[in-house]
Amino acid sequence: MPVELLSLSGGPSIPLEKPILLIGRHPECDIQIDSRKVSRRHCCIAQVSDYLIVRDLGSTNGIRINGVRVLEGRLKQNDELTIGGNRYQVCWSDEPDAIEVPQPVPRQKPEPAGHLEPLTGPDDDLLENCEEPVPLAEPVDPLSAS
Repeated sequence: MPVELLSLSGGPSIPLEKPILLIGRHPECDIQIDSRKVSRRHCCIAQVSDYLIVRDLGSTNGIRINGVRVLEGRLKQNDELTIGGNRYQVCWSDEPDAIEVPQPVPRQKPEPAGHLEPLTGPDDDLLENCEEPVPLAEPVDPLSAS
């Protein structure tokens, strides 16, 4: 569901259209706030299902959630976030075409083929005990070897 930081201090509201956003004055930031109270890279916000995580990135004036200065915190519907001197209210919209944050898919073990042996060999010990990349010999295809 789309999230917006609704401005409470007269500036523009901020739509949170990506799962992770960098906020600050620097041109490389996803959201740029042109204020001397906002650091170049002030904070980042990440969307996690029904809440947001906000983290201060070492800014001078910090971030506040509901008036309390924090280094990192969880934002829920209607919480107030202060970035520098700018105040925002967290608002979720219930639009039907809302973008959902994808959930991780658990990894499944592949089914082993009935006639193939697992690939192991003397290189396995070398790989496990080495800190540098090791070139491996090219595998031999048993069907093409005559």
